Amino acid sequence: MILEIQSLTAGYNAGPDILHDVNLSVHENEIVTIIGPNGAGKSTILKSIFGLTDIRNGKIIHGSRDITYHKTDQIIRSGIAMVSQGQNIFPDLTVEENLEMGAFIRQDKKELNQKKEEVFSFFPILKKFREKKAGILSGGERQMVALGMSLMLSPEILLLDEPSIGLAPKVMQEVFEKILQIRESGTTILMVEQNAAKALTISDRGYVLELGKNALEGKGKDLLRNPRVGELYLGKSQKALTHKKKSVTKKKS
Repeated sequence: MILEIQSLTAGYNAGPDILHDVNLSVHENEIVTIIGPNGAGKSTILKSIFGLTDIRNGKIIHGSRDITYHKTDQIIRSGIAMVSQGQNIFPDLTVEENLEMGAFIRQDKKELNQKKEEVFSFFPILKKFREKKAGILSGGERQMVALGMSLMLSPEILLLDEPSIGLAPKVMQEVFEKILQIRESGTTILMVEQNAAKALTISDRGYVLELGKNALEGKGKDLLRNPRVGELYLGKSQKALTHKKKSVTKKKS
């Protein structure tokens, strides 16, 4: 197991608890997605792992190390990166400068340049715009910049907070394809995502969070078929999926 959360209770500063006795595990090279309603505490799980909350009880284990109370810079150095929701780039810096900011702990110039070229190879569109200010790019291109920044340190685990938020369907599809490629390159992914149907489709496993507590967990495909998940979180996507399956079955028969 590469990451384990044990009985985690957490919140922010002197505020109320947001997470209540949450348990979660991620195995090496998995994509695991957390879904649930707004205010369920999904993003708070990622922020707790990344050292951005007040942890009141429980443990966060990365490999064999207890990182529960580590600071964010220590967590980054241990091999965990995070792409946060919303303002996750430096709009007044060029694409190339953004990538360099993502590699702020790299000291070797040769290694830095080599990693930049790897990221440009992975995201060809970023190489095209390397000298342009990141703020003028489209939403999808800015998300590619954010993902590229996170990959500059070759993380063992990548935390993604709502990677498709605000994106058009076609661009969203491209982002999810890149997420799959990142996993194929050897990076484990823990993701919070509003588009539950799309996220669970590419996930090995998933967790449903309600009011800061574990509600359901299982394989991604099993959660997709779960009536409760379909009704509460998948909406029309689940109905369309069911209709499509029935159509395929009729054609076969």
